[in-house]
Amino acid sequence: MKIYIIAPAKAYTGGPTALFQLCHILRKVFEVDSYIAFYNTKPNEDPIHENYKHFQCPWVRIDEVYDDKNNVIIVPEGLTSLLSKFNKIKKVICWLAVDNHIISNYKIKNKRLKQVWFMLKNYPYDLFRFNFEIIKSNFIRRLYWNSFYSSYVAELIKRGNIEIPKADLHIAQSNYARNFLENNNVDKSDIVLIREPIEEEFLNMAKKVNPEEKRNIITWNSRKSYPIAFKLVNLLRRKFKIIELYDIGRENMIRALSISKIFIDIGFHPGRDRPVREAIALGNLALINDHGGYYFEEDLPIPTEFKIECYLDYLFKGNYESIYKNIIFWINNYEEYLKKFDKVRKYILSEPQLFIEDVKKLVSKLHQV
Repeated sequence: MKIYIIAPAKAYTGGPTALFQLCHILRKVFEVDSYIAFYNTKPNEDPIHENYKHFQCPWVRIDEVYDDKNNVIIVPEGLTSLLSKFNKIKKVICWLAVDNHIISNYKIKNKRLKQVWFMLKNYPYDLFRFNFEIIKSNFIRRLYWNSFYSSYVAELIKRGNIEIPKADLHIAQSNYARNFLENNNVDKSDIVLIREPIEEEFLNMAKKVNPEEKRNIITWNSRKSYPIAFKLVNLLRRKFKIIELYDIGRENMIRALSISKIFIDIGFHPGRDRPVREAIALGNLALINDHGGYYFEEDLPIPTEFKIECYLDYLFKGNYESIYKNIIFWINNYEEYLKKFDKVRKYILSEPQLFIEDVKKLVSKLHQV
């Protein structure tokens, strides 16, 4: 049996990282003949990102995948259209980001018009307050796109309009994904939950971080943030240094999270995202909302008081000043509140072993299909 895992060339994000981790464990621990199969490759270019070299995964191009009934192809949920290229091979869909599948496969007609109406209906005050920034700033616009996409995905799921592509097996990266598949008529026996860990560099640094050396710094994940996070961070700038974690690279991410006390990630979470787990591992309190991959406690058992009921940003009924005051209190009593994260931190640090146990179940299933 050969296993081909589809991944984009030269990309370094959470999704490809999970795919390389899977390929590495399949080869190293279970001695399964596994390959990364790249798409979007360029002639004479090494498609492996520098951060993945240490996994030592052999690779092929997607058109070199051997379409044989004894082999397996694993495709991320956003690339299921590629499965039509193959007739004999066993097909597995890896659900890393449920929402991304829906956005990729259910195109929004008249998207810009609908987004304008969405803004008028749900953010009329913001249109007046940030009108110039919304027009000029890609960053500000992205916040509202995140909210719009979340609303769109939630509505499609609620209507039951989603069709699950045919596959021999499904890998769920989160209980959010597993629940989504089961609610859309995928048999439980055809789903394998695989909880991939954060990268080794973060795990190694987690053993070295000294809480006493932390500073009154707040980090926040702006990439998938809702407008509520932006407004909250603007309040916090009055009193604290804020570090925005967007496209800053792994080393800078580790450096920032090693000195900050609180990490804010209120936004659009299509899967069991890495940044919050990385932050907690490096000794941060984490303030999140209950969207998607952060919804189920099994996916992220964060203390209740640090989890805002804000599945959709515009439905938020809380008080910014109250959250602001809570954050000040948490920072002033950091070491006391850090103890409340002991359980989730231990869980995150145990994920490498859980990952191996989960992949063992996958290998067993693949021999059965």
